[in-house]
Amino acid sequence: MTTVSGTRIDVLSREVLPTGSSIAVSARFSVTIGSPEDTVDLTGALRKLVAGAGVTEGTLHLYCGHTTCGLVINEREAGLESDVRGALERLAPHTDAHYYAHDKNRSPAERLVHSERDNGHSHVRAMVGTHPELSIPITSGSLYLGQWQAVMLAEFDGPRTRELLARVHTAM
Repeated sequence: MTTVSGTRIDVLSREVLPTGSSIAVSARFSVTIGSPEDTVDLTGALRKLVAGAGVTEGTLHLYCGHTTCGLVINEREAGLESDVRGALERLAPHTDAHYYAHDKNRSPAERLVHSERDNGHSHVRAMVGTHPELSIPITSGSLYLGQWQAVMLAEFDGPRTRELLARVHTAM
C-alpha cells in the first residue's frame, strides 16, 4: 500500500504466470482518490512490480477500464499540473451553466441505473487528456522512462476508487 495526500494505492492481486508465457506477472491495483480531481503518481508502485517480476527486457502494459479518468506519462510538477488543469477547465468547464448532452439528455431511469452525478466534463477531460492504456519498455530490468517522466492516473470524477490492470511481458 502507498498513501500520498489523500490517495491510496493497493495491490489487489499479483500472479506470477508459468514459465513459457509471454506474461511474467499480472497484477491489479486499487487506487483510491479522495478529491474531485487529482493526479496520482503510480511510478513507484510500477517500478516495484517490474523489479519483482525478474524481467530484464520486455514491456509493462497498464490498463485503466474507466471513462472519467485515465493514464498519462509526463512530468510530475506542480506548475505543469496547474497549467493542465487550467487548460482542461477552459476546454471542458465544470459549471452548472455549461451544457453537456451526456448529463442533460439522460432519462431518470438511466440516472437511476448509473447512479451518476453530472459528469460530462469528466468524460471530455479524460478523452482529450489521457489514455486508457500505456505500454512502457523494460530494459536492463527497469522501466525505461525519461529523467522527468512519471506514470500517472489522472482522475476527473472523484472521489472514487479505481482499478488498474498491469502486466509485465517478457521479450521472447
